[in-house]
Amino acid sequence: MRTPHPSPDCSLVFPPHPAWVRAARETVRTMLAAARRTDLTETAVALTSEAVTNAVNACLAKGCTTPVTLSAEWTGPGRLRVLVHDGASGLPVRRHAAPPEDESGRGLLLIERGADAWGVCTHGPGPGKAMWFLLGGAPPAKPAACTQCTELEAARRAAVAGGDKETVVDATVAVRSHFRDTHLLGRGRAR
Repeated sequence: MRTPHPSPDCSLVFPPHPAWVRAARETVRTMLAAARRTDLTETAVALTSEAVTNAVNACLAKGCTTPVTLSAEWTGPGRLRVLVHDGASGLPVRRHAAPPEDESGRGLLLIERGADAWGVCTHGPGPGKAMWFLLGGAPPAKPAACTQCTELEAARRAAVAGGDKETVVDATVAVRSHFRDTHLLGRGRAR
């Protein structure tokens, strides 16, 4: 039997403007307060702030006006995943050390040091990317070679090559749903 999530998942879609960074932080803070997981609040809010700031800055630098999306969800008992998607091209750059007088350049380093796991996903149509991080609970096991993952990803790539937006969306949802249901929530086993 699956343990229920501490509270519902949440999301926020907003224009790429610095004023929205605070709203993103407060969304995550409120979700954790409702879930009575204040032990994750300080780290989750700080890392959310960094991820959203990176997304907003990337959009502003590239002239991207596509809305930024924040998604916070429970991927297992006490395990929080925060994902921030933006439509700007390019990947975030991690500096090893920023001079003390610099006001920026430490976001990815903070995320790397503060999160249990993190990454950047560039799958899907368009030039955008999604940065994600995980907090709390035991880290998910890395799946062994899963044939269903391989097949679904091949279908998604074929859909992208075909160019039909609806087919691309359906294939992307299938990949993400399979990974979440099989590998993150442990409903099944890698084949």
